[in-house]
Amino acid sequence: MHAEDEARAQPAARFFYGWVIVGIAACLGFLGTGFYSYSRGVFLPSLAEEIGNGSRFAIAMGFSMAGVTTALLAPFVGRVLDRHSPRRVILLGIVAVTTAYLLLASSRTLWQYYLIVGLGMGLGMAGMGGLAWHRSVISWFDHWRGRAIAIAVMGASLAGIMMPPLVTVLVEALGWRGGFVVFAAITGGTLLPLVYFLMKDRPEQIGEVRDGHRYAQRHASEIVDDPEDARLWHWKEMLRAPAFWAIALVFGSMACVYSAVMLHLFGHLLDIGVAAELAALVLSVTALFSALGKPVVGWMSDYFGARITIWMALAMQALALFLFATADSLATAVAAACTYGFGYSGMSPLRTFSLSTAMGSASFGSANGVMRIVELPLVISASPLAGFIYDATGSYRIAFLILCGLMVTACVGPFFIRAGGARERLRRQLAARG
Repeated sequence: MHAEDEARAQPAARFFYGWVIVGIAACLGFLGTGFYSYSRGVFLPSLAEEIGNGSRFAIAMGFSMAGVTTALLAPFVGRVLDRHSPRRVILLGIVAVTTAYLLLASSRTLWQYYLIVGLGMGLGMAGMGGLAWHRSVISWFDHWRGRAIAIAVMGASLAGIMMPPLVTVLVEALGWRGGFVVFAAITGGTLLPLVYFLMKDRPEQIGEVRDGHRYAQRHASEIVDDPEDARLWHWKEMLRAPAFWAIALVFGSMACVYSAVMLHLFGHLLDIGVAAELAALVLSVTALFSALGKPVVGWMSDYFGARITIWMALAMQALALFLFATADSLATAVAAACTYGFGYSGMSPLRTFSLSTAMGSASFGSANGVMRIVELPLVISASPLAGFIYDATGSYRIAFLILCGLMVTACVGPFFIRAGGARERLRRQLAARG
């Protein structure tokens, strides 16, 4: 009897520890993405006034530098995650981010800010961000992978709903320096003990198997060995794989559209006559529907596989962008926000599901890291392009129509992506039986 078969034959625990890993990942997404991504706009005016010489562009450049640092480090970090301990990488990332927040609170000059955010925060987020904890989740789940990832990334969606108003109150009460000190205390005080004491890298560490012994025993006939899942890919092989480039096209396009929408939608809504407080509400609606959509996307991935689910997500985003481009009322904007939120709810879980299915879980970290570099030109191009179009025409409508066209173009990608999911496993079962 093989070692994996022996593991599956062990008595089933009442509770599968993989769901603890999902909970930790959700906390990392909530505090990491919530503080780092969804709160930066609240700090922007104060940072610009005190250390940016009044330039918001100068402050925004710091976060762009952090994004580039994270992307450049991603291939190395991904390789380490595949071969060593994700838990240790996450702990180092938490320490780096906590230290960066403390240093930010005492920064006085623009060059200090660039050094702390561009290098320190970029390094920290490479360690404790989605690159690391997505790797941990897929080590614990196979048949339930889509749902597990979807639940894990709900932490970031909840942060999008809750963080902006909470951080606004925090900065008003303590100032931006006090706000960063609180960020450091919560990040380090909450995540360090949580990850140190509860995070486990792989199920074998505690005598478990992916999806849990109980599931494996109840669905023994559905468990089909997939040699591709354990394959170790060299980065040159990845770059020769059509599926790798198809995934980069699809999710690089989604990410660049997301960055442009999040930066420019508020201004576009003001231009069409929506009041500022209602425009902010529209942004919250997108985050709310993103959170609601994640469990649906997770279930669809596990059952239908990647292709159908990606096409659904792309179609909804394309429709929403068209509605944003043609909107002339609050009602149309809200309808577009609901549609777009549900559509982009699959961006993060579907990317992980597709990449781990195409490249296998053994090389997921490396593949994810290399793909961050490939996606980078797309991700950083859409926001400046939308701004340029606005400067030239006085409207965002053409920009939103171009983004809509990009989503339609990305629909070519799934044809080259392995579907995965229950339906593909059933086909493999039938083929194995002859």
